[in-house]
Amino acid sequence: MENNGKGIFYGVIGVATLIVAIIGATFAYFTATASNDTTIAGNAASVGLKLDVVHISTAANKGLVPQKEAALSSAMKGVNTTPGADDACVDANGNTVCQVYKITVQNTGTAESKLNGTLDLTKGTITNLKWAIVNDFDSNPTTQTPSGNSLGESVTLSASASQEYYIVIWINETGAEQTDSGSFTGTVAFNAADGSGVTSTFTG
Repeated sequence: MENNGKGIFYGVIGVATLIVAIIGATFAYFTATASNDTTIAGNAASVGLKLDVVHISTAANKGLVPQKEAALSSAMKGVNTTPGADDACVDANGNTVCQVYKITVQNTGTAESKLNGTLDLTKGTITNLKWAIVNDFDSNPTTQTPSGNSLGESVTLSASASQEYYIVIWINETGAEQTDSGSFTGTVAFNAADGSGVTSTFTG
């Protein structure tokens, strides 16, 4: 009987030891973790646009008089016929026959951006007011008729890059009596595919 009692006692201790061993192993399993100090980090690309519209033909500071479109290239050189000179759009009589503006759009973000540029003129009572894109203003100015109100479609600018445009505005001479009068307003806008955009308004 005494032996049987010892057998039971040892058996209980054996079971208890086994349970403790299992619990210990379970805890050890769950607490076996690893770590390091490496941080995973990154930044989203930023988007942004900057737009400047500058009046270039500063000597042309009077009201516009009608100008033949065929002679615009000469008119933009001014009375001294020097490309890019300060007297652009001033004729031999001191009249203002056109206005030239320089438009600069810059991608101030960190991602490449594809832009669409437009120019909308509010003419008021200046019925024959027109505008055109100017090529090579500083060397040999020529005009390019825009497609509708488009300054440029799908213009791709990399980060920090910029694009310049020159435009000329004039009252087109019709060869008949004209009653063009008043003032005009121009609105330049550039919009990107991501929804960002900039707008600038000028008057004349």
